[in-house]
Amino acid sequence: MSIPLLRSLTLKQAIHAVLAAFVIGFAITAVEFGWTVTRERAAALDRMAEVATLMDGAATTAAWSLDHNLAEQVMSGVMGVRTVGWADIVLDNGLVFIRRERAGEPNHILQRLAITLLFVDRPQIDHALLMPNGDDASRRVFAHLRIGIDPTAVADRFLEYAATTLAAGVLRNLLIGLTMALVFHRLLTRPLVRIGYAVARIEPGKPQNQPLTVPRGHDDDELGFLVSRFNDTLEMLEREHTELRRLVTRCTLTGLANRTLLIDRLGHAIDMANRTQGRLAVLHVDLDRFKRVNESLGHDIGDALLIQTGERLSDGVRRCDTVGRLGGDEFLVILERVAGSDEAAMVAGRLLGALRRLTNVDGHRVHITASVGIALYPTDGTDEHALMRMADAAMQAAKADGGDGFVFYTREMTERAMARLRLEASLRAATERRDFELAYQPKIDAATGALTGFEALLRWRLDGMPVSPMEFIPVAEDTGLILDIGAWVLEEACRTASRWALDHGPLPIAVNVSARQLADSSFADLVESTLRRNGTAPELLEIEITETVIMKNVLHHLPTLNRLRGLGVRIAIDDFGTGYSSLAYLRQLPVDVLKIDRSFVTDLPHAPDIASTVIALAQRLKLSTVAEGVETLEQRRWLAEAGCDRLQGYLISRPVSADAAEAMVMAAFARQDMALTG
Repeated sequence: MSIPLLRSLTLKQAIHAVLAAFVIGFAITAVEFGWTVTRERAAALDRMAEVATLMDGAATTAAWSLDHNLAEQVMSGVMGVRTVGWADIVLDNGLVFIRRERAGEPNHILQRLAITLLFVDRPQIDHALLMPNGDDASRRVFAHLRIGIDPTAVADRFLEYAATTLAAGVLRNLLIGLTMALVFHRLLTRPLVRIGYAVARIEPGKPQNQPLTVPRGHDDDELGFLVSRFNDTLEMLEREHTELRRLVTRCTLTGLANRTLLIDRLGHAIDMANRTQGRLAVLHVDLDRFKRVNESLGHDIGDALLIQTGERLSDGVRRCDTVGRLGGDEFLVILERVAGSDEAAMVAGRLLGALRRLTNVDGHRVHITASVGIALYPTDGTDEHALMRMADAAMQAAKADGGDGFVFYTREMTERAMARLRLEASLRAATERRDFELAYQPKIDAATGALTGFEALLRWRLDGMPVSPMEFIPVAEDTGLILDIGAWVLEEACRTASRWALDHGPLPIAVNVSARQLADSSFADLVESTLRRNGTAPELLEIEITETVIMKNVLHHLPTLNRLRGLGVRIAIDDFGTGYSSLAYLRQLPVDVLKIDRSFVTDLPHAPDIASTVIALAQRLKLSTVAEGVETLEQRRWLAEAGCDRLQGYLISRPVSADAAEAMVMAAFARQDMALTG
C-alpha cells in the first residue's frame, strides 16, 4: 500500500521544515532591519554634522557680512550632499538670511513606511555660528546654520538594502528548509516506510516467524528501540494467540471443551457417522438446584462442584467421546458409535449414578442430582445445532419431571418449545404496545362486610383470547419483561387509586411484585416517582410480595422494604404459610399484612390449624390479615369468628373490570353517606 504524496510524511516534514526555516529566518532578518534602521539614522545625522562643521567658516563669513553670493555658495555646497533635504541660516534676531530646500515628496507607500521607521521625529542639525572678531572666550553666537535630513534619499538606500536582504533571506531559508526535509527523510521517513512494508508482510497467524530488521545505522537510536519493542510485541502476541486458541476452545474453569469446540467435535462426529452409517447420541446434562449450592455455600464451592462434575462425567465415558461445558451448570456429552437408544440410556444412567455419589466438595457435604436430555443421530436431527437443541428440549422435560433422571427427545418437546418462543415474542410485542389490562378483585371487612380495597390482577388477551397469568407471568420473569410490565401495572394502579379517591373516596389497591422487581435496586425509586407523578397518597398503595420471594434473600431485600415503608406504602406478605419464614426475620420486616394462602382457606372449617396459627401470629405481631380464596359461607363465618380482618375470594366477587370496580367504590361510599345522613 502506497501513501499519496499529498498525505505523505515526507511532504509534511518538508512543509514544516521550510516553514520553520522561514520563521527563524524572518526573525533574524527583522533583527537585522532594526539594527540597520538605527545605523542608517545615525550615519545620516553624522554626515549632516560633518557638513555643518565643514561649512562653518564660509557660513559665518556670509552671515556676518550679509554676503548673499557667499551664502548661495554655502547653500549649494550643503545641498550637494544627497542626504540633506533643506538648509538655512538664521540670524540671532530670528530673521532667515537664506534657505534652500530639495524638491520632492515620497512617491509610494514603501518610501513612506521606511521614512516612518527611520525618522519619526524628522531630525535636523542646528550648528551655532560665532562672531568672527575677538578671541574665543568673547565670541558669541550671532546666527545658526540649520541642516535638515532628506528622508526620501535615506529611505531609498534603506529599501535597496531591505530588498537585497529579503531576497537573499528567502533563498537562504528555502535552501535550509529543503536541506532539513532531506535529512529528515533520509534519517526518519525512509526507515519508517521500510519498517511499514516489513510489518505489512507479517502473516497474522505466524507473527513470530517474521521479526523486523533494524534499519542500518539505527541500532542504538529511537528507531532501533521501536523495532526492538515491536519484535518483543510479536513474541508476546504469539504467546497470547496460543493462550487465546486454548481459551476459545476450552472452559477456563473445568478445562473441558467449551461450546465452540463441542460444536466442532459434534460436526466431525456427524461426518464420521455419515461415512460409517453409524449412530451417535448427544446428552445435555444440567445440575439440579445448583443455584442453591452457590447461594448457601458460596461461589468457590460451586466452582469446585462444577470441576468435580466435569471429572465424573469424563470418567464415565470412553476416550473417543467428548465431554464439554456449555456454561453455568450445563454440560454436553457426545457419544460416538452408539448401538442405539439402549446404550445411550445405559451411559446416562451411569453418569447420573456417578453424580449421586458426589457427596463431598472441599469438606462440604452436598447432594447432587442432574437432569439429562438425550437426542440421537440421525433419528432426532441431522446437524449439530439441531441435535443440541433437541437434547436441550429433552433436558428441560427431565427437569420438569422433577430431575434426577433422563428423558429422550420427542417431537412434542419441540412443539412446546416453539409455542413458548411464540408466546415470548407476542408478550414482548404486547409489552411494547402496553397491550394489557387490569382486573380488580375486592376485599371486604370480615366483620361488617364493608368494602376495604382491591387487588389489581394483570390480564392479557392474545388474538382475542385470554392468556392465563400462570402461563405468561413465568415467561415475563425469565425474559426480564416483568420489569416493564410491573412498572405499567404500578402506574395504572396508582392512577386508578388517585381517580377513585378524588371522585368517590379513598380505597387502597394492592399490586403484586415479583422477585425480579424487588431485586431491582431502583424499585423503590420507581414506586416513589409513580406516586408523585399520579398524585397518589402512599397509603392507597399496597405492595404484595410472596413469602418465598422475601425470605429467599431477606438481607438483600430489607433496605428496599424499609424504603417503601418510609414512603408510607403498605407491604403485604402473600401466600403466607407456604414458604419457610423465620420468625426472627418476620419481626424485622416492615410488614403490615399477612395474606393467608388459599390452600389453607380451602380446608376450613375442617382443618383450621394453620389458618388459626397465622391469625394468632399476626395478632401477636400487630399485623392485619387477609384470607384469599374464600368461596363458601362456612369459610367466611369461621374466618370472621377467628379474628381475620379482611376477606377476598369468589364468594365476595370474582375479579372485575375497572368500570365495575369503580361502580362498587361508588356504591360503597354512597352507603356510607346514607348511613351518616340517616
